[in-house]
Amino acid sequence: MPESRRRKPKKPTPTTTAGASARRRKPPSPPWFGGLILAFFLLGIAYLLVYYFSNGGVLGMEGLGGWNILIGFGFVVVGLAVSTQWR
Repeated sequence: MPESRRRKPKKPTPTTTAGASARRRKPPSPPWFGGLILAFFLLGIAYLLVYYFSNGGVLGMEGLGGWNILIGFGFVVVGLAVSTQWR
């Protein structure tokens, strides 16, 4: 019966000091960070809903015209960008 090849012995791994080359983990996000993300999402959605349901007739929205859509989605995009920093 054929004999299987022997495995090579494992090379010892060099030990490093704990602080020298270890990757430092970033601290977790503060508790209010989740609320900030949610606030940006809700603010953007609320802005868009007010614009659509009022047909742009709300004071301050009248002069902006189509830019209102960009502003509403801008809040949502900022919320998405902030959410990528969540830990």
